[in-house]
Amino acid sequence: MKLSIDTCALSQRAILLTLAGELDYVSAQHLRTAVTEAITGDIHEIVISLADVTFVDSTGIGTLVVARRICGDMRVNLRVRDASPFIARLFAVVGVAEALGLPQDGAWAVVPKPRLDKATQPA
Repeated sequence: MKLSIDTCALSQRAILLTLAGELDYVSAQHLRTAVTEAITGDIHEIVISLADVTFVDSTGIGTLVVARRICGDMRVNLRVRDASPFIARLFAVVGVAEALGLPQDGAWAVVPKPRLDKATQPA
């Protein structure tokens, strides 16, 4: 599935990029272009919604991190939101969740199965 990006204004100086599909090596340039176009205007904030993103690879992650750094250098706040639990967990495991502005509430955490002691195991 290709990546589509819908762009809309959140306010006069904020923009929302809603991504759908796969953010990977093939589609990352599309995101780079959208972010570049957004920061060339008089924008103070870019919000990237990942609600409809089904897959992210290392190039996609790197593209988001670099976009965040470039936006920061240009005094534009970039934050990511609406990541699925799987993608949020991936970002946390890779160590970029906080940098991308995702909540650190641990909602993505896997709850371990309880271990049974030999005394409590069925006979």
